Amino acid sequence: MKKSLLTLVLISFLFTAYASNNNSSENRQITKKELREKRRAEEARLDSLSYQLAILAINSNSWVLKATSITVTGGPNVFVQPNVNFIQVVGNTMTMQTSTGFGGGSNNMGGITARGTINNESRQTDKRGNMEYTFRVNGTAINGTVMVNLTNEESIATAFVNFDGGTSITMVGVIRPYSNTEVFEGTSVN
Repeated sequence: MKKSLLTLVLISFLFTAYASNNNSSENRQITKKELREKRRAEEARLDSLSYQLAILAINSNSWVLKATSITVTGGPNVFVQPNVNFIQVVGNTMTMQTSTGFGGGSNNMGGITARGTINNESRQTDKRGNMEYTFRVNGTAINGTVMVNLTNEESIATAFVNFDGGTSITMVGVIRPYSNTEVFEGTSVN
């Protein structure tokens, strides 16, 4: 009985493999247009997932914006290394770092690293899903207002940091949960 059952299972397996092989050879080739559409659909799905992770990270006050470009008031847009140029929020503490990636500067990385305490938080999401997260940060070397805009269905965000002294800096980059992000932090001024 066991032998006949095993033989039956083996025959059905071989028949299924043969049938699927015949069907696949009869299927038409996937066109470039169909392949492109599949890729776009997959990218949209991944962007949506990244966006949801970014929203969860912001709402839990545990996130990092890894900047890919920085603009200082009146200056050019400069592309930077994301692992050393960032805004990091953990609990009610924000750390902001700029760096050239070379030595020097107050953080020994060619830039500045400053920490402050977050207060007066405000989160708003419009009908399209775009999120605006605004807060005040106060510290020894950093005092100002930070506004983070997260575009619907993407984890790419723009952070506008308006310092009390009148200068501002804009950082554009990707928001990731703090626990899944590695950055290299220099010596903080406070």
